[in-house]
Amino acid sequence: MSKHVLEVGARTLDDVLAAERGGADRVEIYASPLEGALTPSAGLIKTAAEAVSTMKIYVMIRPRAGDFLYSDAEFETMRKDVETAVAMGVDGVMCGILKANGDLDVDRMSDLKTRASGANFVLHRAFDFSNDPFRALREAVDLGCDSILTLGQERDAAFSRETLRELMSEAGDKIKFVIALGADFETKTELPDVVREIGASEYHIVNGYRKRQSKMDCIREKGNNDDYLKDAMSMVEYLSEDAVRECRGILDAL
Repeated sequence: MSKHVLEVGARTLDDVLAAERGGADRVEIYASPLEGALTPSAGLIKTAAEAVSTMKIYVMIRPRAGDFLYSDAEFETMRKDVETAVAMGVDGVMCGILKANGDLDVDRMSDLKTRASGANFVLHRAFDFSNDPFRALREAVDLGCDSILTLGQERDAAFSRETLRELMSEAGDKIKFVIALGADFETKTELPDVVREIGASEYHIVNGYRKRQSKMDCIREKGNNDDYLKDAMSMVEYLSEDAVRECRGILDAL
């Protein structure tokens, strides 16, 4: 039986290295988690690509927070970001563009797929907000997408686990589904049940983040609620290598 693929979200080079040491097969680099994940800096992409040895690196391509309906200027930024990431040696890019009616923007996605130049091409969670996930699935297959990232849980996603299983059945071996597990997901108690119930072979976790106290001596107290920077200065979030290793162990045991 083949090993389950473990993908981990990472925001810094230290996160990337922790993911690799913890046993992740793949890392998705992104920025701005509070905005739902945006395109990371070119510097982070390049240093990560140079630092890893065996782990695959994917990059989020999303120019701003909010919806997935982009202006011409935003789309041009996405085109350049795809080209930049691929030139730096990443293994894949994650994109998603919708039309105003919620349909997948096939023309623009096709343009980005061409610019990906052979790197793996992933339809990210824009899929969860599409008007018709079954139609979006068929269009993703026709586009040549390698996989679809979806939350796929009844409490949080746009469709139920039953619908997800139907989508996976229709997909067959034409495209892979990567099941994203939310930040509140309980790894020890829920992950085994999800794997057995859904039966997907690839999983994406973002609940491996922990907080440590800032080591800056000058920070003594939080600021006001209307100043996010001051409020965030006292703590630093980081990806826990142990949390990644725990997920790796659970998936391997299954």
